[in-house]
Amino acid sequence: MAILARVPRSRPTLACLVAFAVFAGIGFARWLGWLEVAELALYDRDLRVAAEGAIAEPSITLVLIDEDDIRRHGHPLPDETLKKLIEILLIAEPRALAIDLYRDLPIPPNPSGDAAHESRAYRDLGKTILADPRVVMIMKFPDSDNHGTSPPRFLENSDQVGFADLPIDPDGVVRRGLLYLWDGNAPLFSISMQLASRFLAHQGLGPAADPDDPDSMRLGPVSLPPLQTNHGPYVRMDDAGYQFLLDYRFGGRRFASLSLTQVLDGAFNTNDLRDRVVLVGTAAQSVKDSFLTPIHSESRGTTTYGVEVHAHAVDQLIRFGVGTSVRLEVMAGPVIYLSIALFALLGSGIGLFGRSLLLQTTGLGLVSVVAVTAGQWSFSAGHWIPVVPPLIAAWIGAGVAVAVLSVLERAERRQIEGLFSRFQGPTVADEIWRRRSEFMGEGDRPVARSVILTAMMSDLEGYTAASEEMDPESLMSWINEYMSAMAELVEQHGGVVDDYAGDSVMANFGFPMPSESEEAISEDAARAVRCAIAMGEKMRELNASWEARGLRSGRCRVGICTGPAVVGCVGAHDSLKYTSVGDTVNTAARLEGFDKQQFLDEAPDVVSRVLVSEETWRRTRDGFEILDLGAHPLKGKRAPVKIYRVMGPLAD
Repeated sequence: MAILARVPRSRPTLACLVAFAVFAGIGFARWLGWLEVAELALYDRDLRVAAEGAIAEPSITLVLIDEDDIRRHGHPLPDETLKKLIEILLIAEPRALAIDLYRDLPIPPNPSGDAAHESRAYRDLGKTILADPRVVMIMKFPDSDNHGTSPPRFLENSDQVGFADLPIDPDGVVRRGLLYLWDGNAPLFSISMQLASRFLAHQGLGPAADPDDPDSMRLGPVSLPPLQTNHGPYVRMDDAGYQFLLDYRFGGRRFASLSLTQVLDGAFNTNDLRDRVVLVGTAAQSVKDSFLTPIHSESRGTTTYGVEVHAHAVDQLIRFGVGTSVRLEVMAGPVIYLSIALFALLGSGIGLFGRSLLLQTTGLGLVSVVAVTAGQWSFSAGHWIPVVPPLIAAWIGAGVAVAVLSVLERAERRQIEGLFSRFQGPTVADEIWRRRSEFMGEGDRPVARSVILTAMMSDLEGYTAASEEMDPESLMSWINEYMSAMAELVEQHGGVVDDYAGDSVMANFGFPMPSESEEAISEDAARAVRCAIAMGEKMRELNASWEARGLRSGRCRVGICTGPAVVGCVGAHDSLKYTSVGDTVNTAARLEGFDKQQFLDEAPDVVSRVLVSEETWRRTRDGFEILDLGAHPLKGKRAPVKIYRVMGPLAD
């Protein structure tokens, strides 16, 4: 409770504190990379949505080796067959031709294995490839275990080699491509860069240093800075080489393709290959050359063949070179963290100021829809905005805010219930809680307020004498019977017992919930007077009961005053009491004790006396028979006070 007491009750301040805590947590989680998987998942979705409206351009054709081709021509493809395939394809005059098949060793033409024939076929294959610079073969860089695949021996020190390595994310998905890797002191280009360069060279285009950034490459009008280790959704990724993000613009739709058998049998139109990039690769499940990509994943039970991944990379580089696509811009790191902070503040605000779970959920849902839609639109326009961390911050901010508010409200309710435990009738308790801000303000102690109420003081005449005659147990039973009866009458008439003092009962009408209209204040005064009259009638019943039991009888005096008073807490922090103080309360006490002797001298059958102030008389004179006793001095009052005695209700 001590800690909760120091928590600000101001909701804007609380929203800022919650937002800061959530921002710190989400920001740290993102820095650790815990949100990378979720961010990449939404990135993949954005890629798929952007690809749905893409129109394929006729710049790439694939020659795919499927299962039927393998059964007919064997695997790996013999050197003679590969040589024939290349010769047929070159006749169609493509701009570039890539063989996405490793060829570090000769492949025999038949199982019998004629070594001389195999060597001659391999040499002939090399001559065919070296004779035409449009042809590019592949290799694989050595990995951490020094496992790699060398290029064909006849292409050593040739620029007709491109590596087929692809960066693979920790979740096994290929989202990045490579332009080149460093082999010692010299760069070695990827198969996609080799093909794109050959295609663009026919238009006088090609890679060059960016004049605005010497460390970046420019391809046509597009600057391609290398990806950094913390680029976009990535956290401390391996940024070796010169990497770029793949956009998979054609999505799951395959490029124009022919089968190996179609080409070898001449069952195709050469015009379909002219001036295109042609890639030859495997598209058979029995050959493990497939990858998970944003357009094909395990969740959808599909994968992308390696030759298709290279085709997407080549197509993207060509589009960059001719200026039909732009590089995806990524929001800067500081801006990302600023968006997390803003959404955390937005979410905490929704949690604190939303008046119901429905409003809170609706608000968060609307924020989520708008953010995701805006993110997708921005992605389509070439700007990637990380939506996941801000949305997580918004939802967690709202949840934390609701939880904190709930804890504070429970603590505040316990505090209010402790302070107002005397007023815990269901209606009063609920009204106090509903209007708690009026009672508690911004602190942990109820605020003092000026109100108009009617104070009542009643006293049991005869208590002193009874205390001298009765034993303690009998005396306590006697006075408790009186107090219980009087308190019950106060409650029945809409008043609240404020305090007990010996044989006196202090009650208030229009308390603790103050009356705000003149009619309500007058009704408070009338209820107090009706209660006092009922006390006299109850006094007769009690006397009859006491006399029948041989106990002493009593008489009651009642003083009532209507006017301004101050309500608030008095006492130490651990023993606070919510009560009323002021001249109105003091005047009621003085009226109750006015001229006690005169009351004693009245006839014994007069068991009660009700004296009221002038303000109470003014508000109740139309409903009761009241005598004007004139102005009299009262203790603590500078000027005489007009006193009125209530004789009873007016007859109908």
